[in-house]
Amino acid sequence: MRIEPYDSKYFENCIEIIQSNTPKYIDRSEHSDYRGYLLRDDKTYFVLFNDFNLVACGGYGLNKSQTKAGLSWGLVNSKYHNQGYGSELLKYRIEHIKNNFSGVDIYLDTSQKTYKFFEKFGFVVKKITTNGYGVELDRYDMILKVKPKK
Repeated sequence: MRIEPYDSKYFENCIEIIQSNTPKYIDRSEHSDYRGYLLRDDKTYFVLFNDFNLVACGGYGLNKSQTKAGLSWGLVNSKYHNQGYGSELLKYRIEHIKNNFSGVDIYLDTSQKTYKFFEKFGFVVKKITTNGYGVELDRYDMILKVKPKK
């Protein structure tokens, strides 16, 4: 398993990943937002490879005052679900934030289909919006409180 920073040469691989999760986990209406996100220069985004294939991607961003980090577009190709890739990429992003921005709380939004995954890592549900992403895809806003390093 290898994680490296996103490069535009991985654009099509990442598009394949979001498509593999549609419509079960991602509403089709979110695809244009994701494409736009991948084209931005101001993002911190990573890709994860198993032996040879790009199987997952995900990143984060910070608010202007760098007091909050928000996880963004964490995706695993549906062919590789439940094999530990999502966990590894999530742990990597959390550690990257902790190492670079000590004490910054981490926020994310996800659906009712995946929020339990994030609870295993200490995230707590703060708000639920019914149909927040689309029909039958509720939005769960979550937070991981981070203690500053000493």
